[in-house]
Amino acid sequence: MKVRSLILAMVTGVYLLGNSVFAPLGTPLHNYNNDVYGLGMGDTGISDLYRINCNQDNPSLLVTANNVTLSSAINMGYYWYENDTDRYRDDALYLPYFTLTVPIKNHRVGISMSSLYSGNLYTGKSDISYTAGDTLVYDEIVRKTEDIFRTQLHYAIKSRYLNAGVSLIYYFGNQVNYWSLDYDDSSFTDTKYEYEKYYSGVGYKLGVSRIIGDFSLGASYEPSAKLNGDIVARYNFGNEEDTLIFNEDLFEIPENANLGLTYQFSNTLKLSLEGNFTFWSKSDREYEDEFGNLGTYEDSWRIGTGLSYDPVSGYGKWYERIPFRLGGSYRLLPFKNGGDDIHEMALSTGSTIQLDSPGRKLDFALRYVQRGNSDNSGYRDESLQLVIGVTGFDIFQKRPKRTKEREIPKVDPGMGVREDTQ
Repeated sequence: MKVRSLILAMVTGVYLLGNSVFAPLGTPLHNYNNDVYGLGMGDTGISDLYRINCNQDNPSLLVTANNVTLSSAINMGYYWYENDTDRYRDDALYLPYFTLTVPIKNHRVGISMSSLYSGNLYTGKSDISYTAGDTLVYDEIVRKTEDIFRTQLHYAIKSRYLNAGVSLIYYFGNQVNYWSLDYDDSSFTDTKYEYEKYYSGVGYKLGVSRIIGDFSLGASYEPSAKLNGDIVARYNFGNEEDTLIFNEDLFEIPENANLGLTYQFSNTLKLSLEGNFTFWSKSDREYEDEFGNLGTYEDSWRIGTGLSYDPVSGYGKWYERIPFRLGGSYRLLPFKNGGDDIHEMALSTGSTIQLDSPGRKLDFALRYVQRGNSDNSGYRDESLQLVIGVTGFDIFQKRPKRTKEREIPKVDPGMGVREDTQ
C-alpha cells in the first residue's frame, strides 16, 4: 500500500494518535538531547559550561558535574494536526532522557539513554462504500511508527586548556507499517498486513569545550553509522496468514556536527547560540510524499538561541529571585511534501526551583512547536509541551552525621563560688 495512504482524508470519523502528521515521510522529530534547563532556553546547551549541564550531544560537558549527578525528565502536552479543512487534537506523555555522571578527580564517566529520531502517526476512519448495489460499512486503520533510541557510555577529561569527551553509542529502534480493513458484514473478507523492521548498531561521538574570557565554546561530531536487523512481514487475508523474515542493512544514522557558544554578561545573565547540522544526503534515504512523488533525504539544519537569568540566592526583591529562561529555534526538515520545504519553529521558556542544596533542583520548560504549513506543505502540526526535570540527586553521597558523641566539660569547683556560702 502506498505511503500516502498513511494519511487519510481526515473526513468525519478520523482520529489521530502520534507525534507528527509528517511521520509517513520518515522521522520529523529530532531530539538534540538537551536537558530541561536547555529546552527552556531555545533547546540550546551544547556549549554552556557555566552550570551543571546534562546535555548528551557533547560528552565533554560531563566536566560540569563535580558530584555524582542523576538527571531525568517527563514530557507531557497536547498535539494538534491539521490540513486546509480539518483540525484534530491528541495528547502524549513520555520520558525523554536519563543520565548519570560520576566524577573521578579530573575524569568523568557517565551513561545515558534517550530518543534520537521519531515519527509516529495513527489514523483511522469508519466509512461507507457502495459496490454492486450493496452498502458496505467498514473500519480502516493505518498506523506508522518509527523510533530510534540510543544508549551511550560517556568519558570526559577536565583540563584548563580544553575539555574533551567521547561517547560509545548503541543505537536501536524499529519501524512499523500497519494497515487493516474490517467489514461489518461477515460475508465480506477482512484483511490486514504489518511490515516491521527491527534494527540496531554501534557508533561513537566526540566533543570538546572550553571557556575563553566571558565566552564558553562547545562542539561535537558524530559520524554516520549503519544499523542492521530483521524485516518481518505479516499478511492476513481471510483464513490465509504468512510471515516472512529478511536480514539486511535497514537504517543509516546520518553524520551530525554541532557548534555553539555561550556569552556570560554577568554572574546572573548569559546568552547561548548554536547550530546543528545533519547530513542526511549522504545516507541515500528515500521517501514517498502524499502525492506519490519519490524523493531522497536532503541535509537538515537547525539554529537555536536562548537567554538565561540565574539570580544569586537570597538577594533582591522576590521577583528578582526567580530564575527565568527564554529562547527559540528554527529548523529545516530533511524531506519535502509536494515539492515544498517543511520548516519547524519553536519557542520556549523555563524556570528552576532550587532544592535543599545548590546541586539539586527541579527545572521546568514550556515549549510551543509548529511544523509545516497547511497552505504550502499540505499539513501542519503544533504542540504545547510542559517538561519537568530533576537534576543532582546524588544517591551515593553520605549526609553529614551530626549526632557524634562529644565530651561535656566539667565545672571547676573554684569558679563562681562566693566566700559567704562556704
